[in-house]
Amino acid sequence: MSETPTGRLLTTDEEIREAMAAKEPVMAYQDRMRLRPPLPIIGYNADIVRIEDGTTFLRSATTFYTLSEEDAKRYEASLHR
Repeated sequence: MSETPTGRLLTTDEEIREAMAAKEPVMAYQDRMRLRPPLPIIGYNADIVRIEDGTTFLRSATTFYTLSEEDAKRYEASLHR
């Protein structure tokens, strides 16, 4: 299933650090295919990004987006079920 991401694209280290500090869930995509459910970033370096479930992604092959406002509300609601 492919989809078009609607959140903010994270490309720089600063953007990744901000999302990480806010524990903001991100979606990882390769082309237009979402790879994992949205989860916060727990670590990164120049080559990789690691999300909360331990999955590691190559930064050169993956794009990362924050959730749109609508998706963020659904995500928060799912945490409180």
